Amino acid sequence: MPENGQLRSRFERPPAAYRSVPFWAWNDELQEEELIRQIHQMQEQGMGGFFIHSRDGLETDYMGREWMQYVRTAVQTADKLGMQAWLYDEDRWPSGFAGGLVQARGGDAFRAKGLTLEVCREGVCLAVGEAAALFRAVIDERSLLRCERLQVPAGADDLATLAEDEVLLVFRVEVSEASEWFNHEAPPDNLNPDAVGAFIDITYEAYKREVGDYFGKTVRGVFTDEPSIHDRHCRFTEGRGWLPWSGTFPAFFQERRGYDLLDLIPYLFFNGTFSPQARHDYWRTVTERFSESYSKQIGEWCEANGIAFTGHYLWENNMGTATRVCGAVMPNYRFQQVPGIDMLEEQTNEYITVKQCTSVANQYGRTEVLTETYGCTGWGFTFEGQRWIGDFQFVLGVNRRSQHLALYSIKGCRKRDYPPVFNYNTSWWKYNYVAEDYFARLSAVLTEGKPVRDVLVLHPSTTAWSLVGTGPYGFPARGKDKDVSATNAFGHEFNAFLGKLLRAHYDFDLGDEIIMAETGAVRGGRLVVNLAEYRIVVLPPIRTLLQSTYELLSDFLEAGGKIISVGPQPVWLEGRPEEAKLNRLYEHPNLTVVEDTPAVVSVLEQLLPRQVSVTYPESGEEAPEFLVMLRELDGGRKVLFVVNNDRHASHLVRIQLEGLGALEEWCALSGAVKTVQVDPLSLQMGSLHFEAEFGPADSKLYILQTASDTARFHEAEHIRTKRTRQVVQELAQVGRVSRTMPNVLTLDTCSYLMPGHEGWSEETDVWQAQRDVRAALGMRQVYGNGLEQRYRWIHDPHPGNGRPVQFRFRFDVSVIPEGAVHLVVENAAAYDLHLNGKAAQTEADGWFLDRSFNTIPLPELRLGMNELVLNCSYHNRMEVEDIYLIGPFGVDMDRRLIAEPKTLTLGDWCTQGYFHYCGSMVYHFEANVCQPAANKRMLVELGEYSAVTVEIHVNGVSAGHVPWRAANPLDITSYLSDGNNEIAIEVMGSPRNMLGPFHHVSGEPSSTSWASFRKTGTYYSPQYKVLPYGLFTPIRLIEETEVQA
Repeated sequence: MPENGQLRSRFERPPAAYRSVPFWAWNDELQEEELIRQIHQMQEQGMGGFFIHSRDGLETDYMGREWMQYVRTAVQTADKLGMQAWLYDEDRWPSGFAGGLVQARGGDAFRAKGLTLEVCREGVCLAVGEAAALFRAVIDERSLLRCERLQVPAGADDLATLAEDEVLLVFRVEVSEASEWFNHEAPPDNLNPDAVGAFIDITYEAYKREVGDYFGKTVRGVFTDEPSIHDRHCRFTEGRGWLPWSGTFPAFFQERRGYDLLDLIPYLFFNGTFSPQARHDYWRTVTERFSESYSKQIGEWCEANGIAFTGHYLWENNMGTATRVCGAVMPNYRFQQVPGIDMLEEQTNEYITVKQCTSVANQYGRTEVLTETYGCTGWGFTFEGQRWIGDFQFVLGVNRRSQHLALYSIKGCRKRDYPPVFNYNTSWWKYNYVAEDYFARLSAVLTEGKPVRDVLVLHPSTTAWSLVGTGPYGFPARGKDKDVSATNAFGHEFNAFLGKLLRAHYDFDLGDEIIMAETGAVRGGRLVVNLAEYRIVVLPPIRTLLQSTYELLSDFLEAGGKIISVGPQPVWLEGRPEEAKLNRLYEHPNLTVVEDTPAVVSVLEQLLPRQVSVTYPESGEEAPEFLVMLRELDGGRKVLFVVNNDRHASHLVRIQLEGLGALEEWCALSGAVKTVQVDPLSLQMGSLHFEAEFGPADSKLYILQTASDTARFHEAEHIRTKRTRQVVQELAQVGRVSRTMPNVLTLDTCSYLMPGHEGWSEETDVWQAQRDVRAALGMRQVYGNGLEQRYRWIHDPHPGNGRPVQFRFRFDVSVIPEGAVHLVVENAAAYDLHLNGKAAQTEADGWFLDRSFNTIPLPELRLGMNELVLNCSYHNRMEVEDIYLIGPFGVDMDRRLIAEPKTLTLGDWCTQGYFHYCGSMVYHFEANVCQPAANKRMLVELGEYSAVTVEIHVNGVSAGHVPWRAANPLDITSYLSDGNNEIAIEVMGSPRNMLGPFHHVSGEPSSTSWASFRKTGTYYSPQYKVLPYGLFTPIRLIEETEVQA
């Protein structure tokens, strides 16, 4: 562990090991020169490396000769630049099929299978001789009243006669149908160790042959993505319920559980006497088989080859669905050298997702925890959104980001691949380093030491096992199976329980019962899980425990340990009634039963006083908007990370930290360090008390130095100052405004004309026009993502290739622009262009936003309606997309070209002529001020505004950034001169208003995917919905005076 000086240096200038490694989506026909260029740009913008990630739109053969050459080029380039290159183990996702090569090698043995159920009420069932099991039964809806297992007959004639109230339950093993998503293969069988072995051989060994000489150095590790045993593309006979299955699973179950699963199999589909036991045992065995077959094999391969196994598992946040797709999530993290999670959308609700992973990381001594994050947040995602989501995860134990996504290209379908984008082809890219430096500084500190977590909360995955059956007659989707939905609701209640504990400022780890059975012990009155020790155990509402957990908790109580149990006492052990045993556990004097979370907190306060408290100064109550992490370093040093999770409000709080010493605040945005003033009276109580103001979505990082550093200690004790602020000037009049990119008009509707059709079509969305054209030509549709990968079919001949098609776009011009206007079109070389009936050049003279967005100079426009016609010989590989006009013009609210405004007033720039603008605006103000006195500072405070991020220049020099509201106001003292000063405020927009989605009837979607851009019917609005941008209220200059308190 580094000394304080080394840690401080690492914090100020974090190396690549602490910087983000985005999902770099290889999603087009790759070019070596472009790959190298993008790697250099990533480094320039503060990224520490990248994951090489095959993605929708790829036109280079996955795992082919060229692909491997490009992988080696990327690794070598990263090596030269001191960056990390991480591999990704699949063609898109989920992991395990190697783009279909696994199934092709092993046939049906390597294809996903389900144990299906057919309920025969009348007549004769077909093919019963192929059944895995047969039962005569009496059922009532989903209740099993009576059943008897029958011998599978040689033919239908051998079936026993059914009574009037009886049915025949026929269980069969079926192989899943093929899916376009899996490149016309079935999903893989990840319960089959041989299938996973083939996956390792095809993918991991291939990468080892190509770049194995960089393993453990530049090639840091490999990401596995959402492997599962029930993929959403699994398809079996309609109307039959099914469970994940594999050829060797029955024998594995017999070995682990000691009986034939098929004897109790009806109880997994119907509710009956043995349902809790059968379900518990089935999902427990699935958990063991999947984690050992998939995660353990890959983890051991990575360990043996000197690289880290990382990635994330499916549906970490939904307990019922997670049970269905992998049994339980936590046991898999045992085998990851860098455990990882996925956090989608702009939200901070998934305590369970983070805590499942960071708990195992702590218990196994994993210093690094990765998050794949920000997916689905949309093109308008802000730096404040990055911080709000990132801080939430970091305070719960994550310390490395992998942004979703850094797209190689945004042409065609790619721009709708769960945006935003963290690469050169987003308009705010020049500021990416600001957020990178912030999180790298946090990572440099939060990877050191150990988190202080004295509480273990039992994870109720075994209860979930006992609850999850499956519908006997099928279900529309895995998350909509009745038992899965109910267990998801149970999991959401557990997630809320975790959130309340964390917001009461009691940090904890989760305890998985499989891991506890493997590594649990009691030592010195503490419950031990592998490398971690706990003083208190909390049992949430549960229905069952493993026998091994029961014994471990009993030993813990006998050794003096304390347990707090919430809600009714469970009555099952391993899904079987064991009320007498559980009574003995719950009657122990060291176990306290409470009704709800506040009561848990009350008992914890008696048994385990907080080491960190964050309270409101007036009431003294814990502030639930705040989350905290405390870490212990060598030499008695401590790290405290405090996060205001309230995105909408500022809060003044009083923080109490156990221990004495010099306390410093390390600013992760600027790298600055300052001494924290503490209440001198608190020192007598052996703790530090101090007040701190947090802005919305704010956080602060504190370092407690050892008390032996007496000079700093006394400085913190005796030097106390206070600050007063006074507004000295308000800047409401914008002098001038300069844009940093051309203005934009998006043209997303057109008509089309093709042979065999009478005249031009009605005007429609561009994507619908292309849909109609492709339907007429008998071509597969490309308007949505998730198709068979393009490299597999775009080079194949098609009878429709070469058909002439025209696309006509119209736009209205109220004022002829004064400068050059360009058309922006993807794949310009494929078209001939006519403007208002006259041929125009189609040779590109540059690019805009993305290198595939060609710019073509247009002849002079005319007043009124203008027509642009793109003529092409249509080809199966084509992707006809929206087009754009760029240039020195304005765009009014009716989307007509008007004169560009000479300046802007305070307010939304979209309503002032920049409706689709995607760049930044620089607002110029004049301020006449004097240089402040030595004890005074001059701050510039933004009023209301909307931006991705903001940079402020004073007299032509950058004075700093306001990437989030909590960084407002900004100290500009050292940049001022006496007299007149120019203050330039650059407000950064985004590609959102250029690329959409525009027509979502409810406005901005909460989760952005390709479907958000493809609305029809009642979900479609003809109106264009854009996000507001700009400075909305006046700027203020504030004089801050510091005086001794």
